[in-house]
Parts: sequence; structure tokens; C-alpha cells
Amino acid sequence: MSVIVFLLFVFLTTTTTGTVTASTLLPSCKAKCGDVDIPYPFGIGDGCYAKEYGDFRINCWGNSAAFLSDSVYEIVDISVTGELRIKGSTGFDCYDRSGERTYYFPSVNLSNLPFTFSHTRNKFVVIGCDTNAYIWDQYDTRYSGGCMSYCESLDSFKGMPNGSSCSGLGCCDVSIPRGIKSYITGITTYYSYKYSMDFNHCGFIFLAQQGQYTFSVSDLNSTRLELQTRPIVLDWSIGGQTCEEAKKNRTVPYACRSDNSECIESNNAVGYLCNCSKGYQGNPYLPRGCQDINECDRSPNVCPSNATCDNTRGGYDCKCQSGYRLNINFPGGCEGLGSGLLVLLSASAFTCWGCQRRKLADQRKKVAEFRQRTFEHNGGPLLQQYTSSHPGNTFRIFTEEDLAKATSGFADDQIIGRGGHGVVYLGRMEDDTLVAIKKSKMMDERESKEFAREMAILSQINHVNVVKILGCCVEVEVPMLVYEFVPGGTLFDVIHRRNERAPISLEVSLRIATEVADALAYLHSYASPPILHKDVKTSNILLDENYRAKISDFGASCFAPVDETEIATVVQGTCGYLDPEYLQTYQFSEKSDVYSFGVVLVELLTRRKPLHLQGPVDERGLAVSFVSLLSQGKLEKILDAQLLAEGDAERVREIGELAGRCLSVKGADRPSMKEVSMALHLLRSSDEHPWIPQHTPEEVERLLDREQATAYDSADVVNSYLCRKNHTILEIEAGR
Repeated sequence: MSVIVFLLFVFLTTTTTGTVTASTLLPSCKAKCGDVDIPYPFGIGDGCYAKEYGDFRINCWGNSAAFLSDSVYEIVDISVTGELRIKGSTGFDCYDRSGERTYYFPSVNLSNLPFTFSHTRNKFVVIGCDTNAYIWDQYDTRYSGGCMSYCESLDSFKGMPNGSSCSGLGCCDVSIPRGIKSYITGITTYYSYKYSMDFNHCGFIFLAQQGQYTFSVSDLNSTRLELQTRPIVLDWSIGGQTCEEAKKNRTVPYACRSDNSECIESNNAVGYLCNCSKGYQGNPYLPRGCQDINECDRSPNVCPSNATCDNTRGGYDCKCQSGYRLNINFPGGCEGLGSGLLVLLSASAFTCWGCQRRKLADQRKKVAEFRQRTFEHNGGPLLQQYTSSHPGNTFRIFTEEDLAKATSGFADDQIIGRGGHGVVYLGRMEDDTLVAIKKSKMMDERESKEFAREMAILSQINHVNVVKILGCCVEVEVPMLVYEFVPGGTLFDVIHRRNERAPISLEVSLRIATEVADALAYLHSYASPPILHKDVKTSNILLDENYRAKISDFGASCFAPVDETEIATVVQGTCGYLDPEYLQTYQFSEKSDVYSFGVVLVELLTRRKPLHLQGPVDERGLAVSFVSLLSQGKLEKILDAQLLAEGDAERVREIGELAGRCLSVKGADRPSMKEVSMALHLLRSSDEHPWIPQHTPEEVERLLDREQATAYDSADVVNSYLCRKNHTILEIEAGR
């Protein structure tokens, strides 16, 4: 008898498994290619894939390797839940001791296929000791990113075990944004690995599934890393409609064809996906593709020991024999029924109701305690004391509910900007004032302790060319900042997207540059303590309706260090704007902001982006190209044709010379922002007095260091700049 029962069990188990497997395929279609299972809507050959929803065709080469459609992208595996993995290649940039260069920069283009790169499962990884790597959308300039990996010697890794995070020392990684369908990559170096040839002569890059690479110091001297392939995760979806739109569409049939399936929105692109309902498994894209899961067979212990498991469609029941009832808190699970059953049930119901009330009250108490802890941890009491002691100050402490209400619950359609330090939302306050709300990604312990003091100082900055901070929310783990909303977009958009708006003249460009210089000079010399921006670039310069410039995004900013030996652990900033001296010494100074401003000034003069990785190697860095042509007296070769056509060649040349001084390799050779501001005022055609700082008496009263102010002689600064400027011209004419 036991043998018969065993054979019957094997037959039923085999039948059930076979049904589930078959339900993921179309009849008469090939189920596998090599080791890769091919579930519908994917398929090999005409009639085997869902052509009406996109190109889900699989090319099975030699019956051993599966490729996406007619592409060269080999498939690792396919999931019916909306993911697919392909093999990705590793890029490299190598130099031998003679200076000979070999390189390969990988790229992938999925523009004509229903796939996007997963923004939650992939990382762009960079390995090397002098490696600046970039990744950007091949056909849409809305995305470009990357990071820099740096190390001076292998001694830098002493005490650090293999498997350390890729934080910038020898290895760095960054996430990619949502919805990217193609990318190209590139690598640049500052020293061509010649200073690290003994332990690192190659830089490596790859986009790969997160967790597929663990950094090892030995990889810095690898000669085989470029031969390795790692999987890239792709998200796929059906069509270009939402679930509701797809259900109403009469032209294209609804893809969720199984009776026990449900529609979910894609998390990475337009379109939707289908899932089997809870308690079912299989392929929701096929009729009867979702089959009931027999939980009783799959998990024998799903019910208590004295109860019997009864499988139902989409679920299961645990039943007790007659005269008993299920009680999971009773030994064995089945409890005998007595005469006091009604009283017991009533008491149980009352107890449960009381437990739920206490649980809800406990949850509310925990939320309130958490908010109070974070409020105190982030310096809320200090900010409250500050605002109450400064009645005229407009700085406000917001609650999380205030900002959630202003942004419709931080809805995606309220996002107006993304950066390395967080996401910016457009908010509408109760009085209809529009604000920009910055939700930062992270904050370390040191920053958290200093947050309240820094807010108190930043709230006093009231410069016309600095975005005004209106308040903050400190009852959340990472404080949120509230700024005034500037509606005119960024300087980057104005310079580099001229097909969308009229080009700006030399006069307007010079005025914008002057206003930015004024703001930086104010932060460097008038704020007490001085403030270093640390991420000056055209995308952090906002413009109002009248093209008035306002510096924004102080996410990377810091106060000028009192101890000049203070060294950063990780280089922060944007490639193309980074001070080369900062990259070598890890010491950021006000002259580092000057260098970044010099790049902005060159962008205004040339209308070119700071990095152009598709051009010749010696022309990829805008700053280097500009300084080289300036030193050769061939500035007109790089200047914008429109500015040259305006006919003010002498003034353009003087602006170019000022930019060249800002871009000096050594920080000591660069002018201060005060000197730059004065020089730009002198170059403008207006009648304003250049040596009068553009600040209100209230600003100076609050932030100006009085001893520094009395010692600050504007005429001396102007004369100092003019003398240095003339000296620079003599050096160029002498051929130095």
C-alpha cells in the first residue's frame, strides 16, 4: 500500500510541475537556447514572440548562444517578471613605458528595443589610480555622469582589506538614472599613468549588475581584467501605455491574458508588466498561464501540527477535526470548544481591539519619538533659539507634513532637478509662494552636528546673486532645505541648448560672469566664516527671467578650513571643473573655486562643454585646450563665432586672458575672486563703480568681518590685478 501511495505522489508532483513549466511557453515553440530559458513574450522564430508589443525576438546562434533580436548582445538569462541580463564588456585605457596607448571604450545601444538599463540593479564602476571615466546617453544629452578613481601609491591601501568599497581610492562607482536606453563611455587621465606605472598602468570601466564586482588592490596591476565579462541588468516592459490605458485599448490586445494575473506599472520606463496573482505561478502573458500553487505540497509545515492543510485556488486553509477550532497560540494548533465559547470569543475580540489600539498608539509614539530625536540630533533646538532671537529673520523651520503637502507627497512630476547630492522638488506653499525643496541623499555624522550652525550662517546670506535659503526641515533623518524658486533655468541650458532659446550677447555674458564673480567674492571674503562653494559650474548657476545670475546648490559647500593642513578623504566636484591642484593634494581652497569659475568663463566665451570625449585626445578638456591656444596667441580658433562677430575683439581677448589666469595650474598663480570681480567690472561697459561691493548694508552688518573690511583697499586690488595682467601679457609675448 505504501508503494502505491508513493508512486501516486510522484505522478501528481510530476504532473503539476510539468503543467507550470509548459504554461510559460507557446505550443510548438523552442523552449531553450543553450542554457537560457525563453519564456513568452520572448521567442525564437516568427509566431513565437509577441511582435505586437515590441521586438522580443531571440536569435539562437548555433543552438548554444541567445542574442537580443539582430543585435550583438548575448543573453545570460530572462525573467518573466520584467528583467533580463546580457553580457557586458570591460573597457580599458592602458599606457606602456614608452607612452604607447591602447584603449577600448564599451557602448550599448538599445534604442530600437523594448529594454532600458536598470537604475536600481546596475552600477558604473571605475578602477585605476589616475582614471577619470564618463558615461552618457548616446542619443539624449539629458544624462551624463561618471567618477574619478585616484591613488598615489600602493601604500595608500595599507590597513584596508580587499573588498573595500569603491569610494574613490583606487575604485569608484556611481548609479545611473531611470529610463536610459543607450550609453557610451570614455576615459581620460591627468598624467597618462606615467607616475603610477610601477603599480598601475591601466584604467578599467564597466557597467554591471550591482554586487558582481568586489574591488581588489591587485586589480590595479591586472593585465586580464579587460577580458572579463559581467552581466548588465535590463528592465523590459510591454508597449508604451499605463495599465489603465492598455485595458481600454481596442487596437493592441491587453497583454495580461491569464485569468489569474494582474497588471503593474513598469518601474523604469513607459509601459506595463503582468504578474501572476498571489497564490499562482507561471506566465501571465499566456491564456491559463498562471497555475495555482499547491502550498500544502510545497510547504508541509504551513499549518500547525494538529491541523490539516486544504489547498484552495490561490491559497490554502488549515482545518481542525470536528469539535475543535484553530488557535495558532494553542499547542498543536487545534483547541477544543467548550460551553464558554461565546464569552471567550467576545473576550478575544475585545482583547484584539485593545491590542490594535495600543499598537496604533505605540506606532504614533515611536514616530513622534523618532522625529524628536532627529530634530534634536540635527540641531533643531539651536535653530529655534536662533530664529526666536532674530525677529527680523525670515528663516523658518518646516515640518515634514508642510513639505509633503507642498509637493503633493514628493510626487515624481514635481521633480525639477537631480544632482549628485539629492533631488529638488517644486513646491507651492500655503500662501502660493513657489519654492525649491531639496531632499538630500545622505549626511555624515560630522555634517549632522554642524548642520544647525551652518544653517544659521547661510540663512543670513542675502546677496542678490545667491539663491536665498528660506528654511529647512530637521525632523527627518537627512534634513531638507527650502530655497527660493528661480524660474529661468540654468546657465548650462542657455549656453549649450541654443536651439531652444535665443543666444546671449557678449554684454549679457559678461554681466552674468560678473554677477557670479561678485557672489563668489562675497562668499570668500565677506561671509564670516568664509564659505567655499566646491561645485561651481554652469548647471549650478540659475537665471531669472531677466538673465540675472544666482549661484545655487551648496550641497558640497564647506566653511574655509582654519587649519591649512586639513585634507579631504574623497575628491568631490564635477569632472571638467575640478582644480588639478586639488586632485593632487586633496586640499580644497578658495583658489579651487577660482579655477572652476575660470572654466565657466571659458564656456561663456567658447559655447563649448567642459568635456568633449568624442574628439581628439588633446582637445577633450576645454580648459587645457583654451590655455594652450591662449599661450600660442591663437585664441580666435576656440572662441564662439557669434561673439567674434560682435566686433569687440579687444575686450574678448582681455576676458580670455583673465580666464587663462584663473586656470593656472598652481593655485598661487590665480587671482582671488575679489580680483576677478574687480577686473570684470572694469571690462563691462556700464558706468557703475567697480570697487563698490554689491551688498546691502544689512549684509555687511551681519556677515562682514570688520577687521578684514577696513583692511580691504579696493584700489590696491585693482592695481594688483592690472600689474599681474600686464605681467602675464609680457610672458606670453616672450614665448614662455
